[in-house]
Amino acid sequence: MSNYDLTIILKSEVKDEAKDKFVEKLEKTLKALDGRVEKTMEMGKKQLAYKLKGQTEGTYLNMMLEMPVAGVVQLQKKLEVDRDILRSLLVTAKE
Repeated sequence: MSNYDLTIILKSEVKDEAKDKFVEKLEKTLKALDGRVEKTMEMGKKQLAYKLKGQTEGTYLNMMLEMPVAGVVQLQKKLEVDRDILRSLLVTAKE
């Protein structure tokens, strides 16, 4: 198992209930990939430097994950197809 740092920018129109459902859905996805969420931090709404998919604002989420290396590609593919995500970044966290 490796540790990862996942930062996600959601559309600013996403309501709190939908954001909570998104986090739950991501936790279920990670569980299916034999991983887990260690910590979730909401960083709030921020102005974007340039438009992403027509949006000028985004809601930032940061998550610390623990999952096997084999699940990284599958997780990234699932994040790419989600319509509420403007951008995501998954990097290896320092131990």
